[in-house]
Amino acid sequence: MYGITTIPLEARILYRRGMDLLEQEKNEAAVKYLRQAVIIAPRFAGAYRALGICLARLGREQDAADCQYRLVTMATVSAPSTARAGV
Repeated sequence: MYGITTIPLEARILYRRGMDLLEQEKNEAAVKYLRQAVIIAPRFAGAYRALGICLARLGREQDAADCQYRLVTMATVSAPSTARAGV
């Protein structure tokens, strides 16, 4: 995952456009922007979260589940080793 300052500007712009469309319930259009954002920044968790919401609203449950899986995988990989060891 990225800190906000390490997410490429283009990905942040696409994410913001996607979020604007998501808020307007223009889910199909939002998906296009959010997919582009995750292509540019494959560890952009916020974009995956929003993309999953759009896909679920469109009834594309498997694609939404894939986004959720990606989020869980990112969180697991980026967790400190002491947290995973239960220390």
